[in-house]
Amino acid sequence: MKNTIKFLWLGYIIFLCCKLTSCSDMDDYLKYLDGVPTYTGIVDSVNFHSGDERVVFTGLLTSDPKIRQVKIFWNNRKDSLILNINRTSGVDTLFLPIPLKEGRYNFEVISFDDKGIPSITVAKTGISYGAEYKKGLYNRPVKKLEKEGNDAVIEWYNGDESSPFVKIDYEDTDGQLRTVKALTSDESTILENYKSMSLIKLQACYLPDETAIDTFKTLVEEAVALENITHQCIMNPGDPFLRADNGSGKWGLLKDWQYTSNILNQNGNTAGGWSTDANGVIHLESKDWGGPGFINGKIYQTITLSAGKYSLEYYSDGFGGNATSLFTIAKGSTLPDIENAEGNTLAHEIRENGAVSGNHKIYFELEDTETVTLGWTVTIPGSNTWYHINWVKLMILGL
Repeated sequence: MKNTIKFLWLGYIIFLCCKLTSCSDMDDYLKYLDGVPTYTGIVDSVNFHSGDERVVFTGLLTSDPKIRQVKIFWNNRKDSLILNINRTSGVDTLFLPIPLKEGRYNFEVISFDDKGIPSITVAKTGISYGAEYKKGLYNRPVKKLEKEGNDAVIEWYNGDESSPFVKIDYEDTDGQLRTVKALTSDESTILENYKSMSLIKLQACYLPDETAIDTFKTLVEEAVALENITHQCIMNPGDPFLRADNGSGKWGLLKDWQYTSNILNQNGNTAGGWSTDANGVIHLESKDWGGPGFINGKIYQTITLSAGKYSLEYYSDGFGGNATSLFTIAKGSTLPDIENAEGNTLAHEIRENGAVSGNHKIYFELEDTETVTLGWTVTIPGSNTWYHINWVKLMILGL
């Protein structure tokens, strides 16, 4: 019986030795004291923050005062870093940037005491972002950027959820540089005391995920707030247009604009070019509705503009028949006939066969201060034809 017990005990010892010697590297840290496995304490709150061609390791040492070293492994333990630890009596914070090329990484964190006894492994994932990620970044699209009074107002399209804000730099009327942030939730942003025609710099900032420690930025985009200079430059620009005479009937004369005599074809050729429709519009029509039309009737205004980039726009709420309209701006003090528009304007648009309703916009640029004439040349081919112009708008787009 005693020999049997000795044999069994010897077999158990051999088995235990074989078991210990066959352990993997992951199990080498098992130590046995009085038959109970003992480990060094782990690093708490381990995180690998996403960064710009780096991953930043953070963690807390809160419990085990014996920790003397922390090892970080990645790339299937082919790569590693060692942090030597000097524990204090409180909570110690770990912070370690790790330069890494763009990609996703699986990390293992093991702490050791002064006897080399390891902790259990803490596994976490981290991401390094680089050139490929940056290629996909874009500035938040602007719906509208226009000067309103002393300020400039930006109206935004929806932003990317991973872009918490747009950084905006601009110059105010005192020549001071200002910076504001437009949050992704903001639908509009006001730039107070914006200096007219000065550059606005827009740069969207991104945090690619919730662990990101680096902010990624788009290339700076430059813009200028458009400025409505209609009332500064154009008299009686509409919405409504005002009449020049003291009459009370439907037909009247248009205030502050010049016109050719052939548009005065209503009320016995005493009125025309303006009517009470829509509370006051430029109104061109066949003579007394059922009579003849006219060719190259003109309504225009001559102004002086400085060098810059401009847009000129008008709106028509309707027409009847087959009016043909030349909407134009030209150097000098006259407008060309419809058939002579090419080569004789800074910009123009011709609409034929009654296709004159809606918004119409043309663009032009002046290199120097110029005297220019803007307006419409219209042909009403015959009876039962009418044409409304409700308003005109002049914008400066840049210098």
